[in-house]
Parts: sequence; structure tokens; C-alpha cells
Amino acid sequence: MIFSKWLSAFFVIFYAVLVWAVFSMRNMLAMQMMAIGMFAEALLSFFKPNKK
Repeated sequence: MIFSKWLSAFFVIFYAVLVWAVFSMRNMLAMQMMAIGMFAEALLSFFKPNKK
């Protein structure tokens, strides 16, 4: 449970930096961060065990 909260906090900070990059016209950095964030979330959902 604590891992999930830390991970959620990390992604909030990560996407806040992404929003800053978009609004400050750092388009290449923003695209790279978006790709990294989407890939990381896909990996997490792939490896996370499904609980029913």
C-alpha cells in the first residue's frame, strides 16, 4: 500500500514537470517525458498482479 502512495506521488510530480515543460515551450522534453510516463504506467499495469 505504501509503495502505491509513493508511486502515485512520483507520477504527480513527474506530470507536474511535464505540464511545466509544455507551457514553457520545451516541446522535445515534453514529448520525451510523455513517452517515458506512458511506458512506465504500461509496465506497471502489466506487471502488477490482478487482485479479484
